[in-house]
Amino acid sequence: MRDLEDYRGGSSASAPGPRNGSGEGAVSSSSSWWAGDPEAKRRRRVAAYKAYAVEARVKASLRRGFRWIKDRCTGIVHRR
Repeated sequence: MRDLEDYRGGSSASAPGPRNGSGEGAVSSSSSWWAGDPEAKRRRRVAAYKAYAVEARVKASLRRGFRWIKDRCTGIVHRR
């Protein structure tokens, strides 16, 4: 039960928990500096789309490569 209190921000200050030395306020304010900026949100979203596009191209390239190897080996085995 004491661990649960520590994670919820209980009264025991000496017990170890997930808190860091800078306090909770500093973490939330520094990580949300872009939260209200719609342009920053759009840039992050576009970057994620580009990452998905690159991932799709890599997967397609790997599939084509494996298909080529499979066709080549099949041709050698069956003397085509």
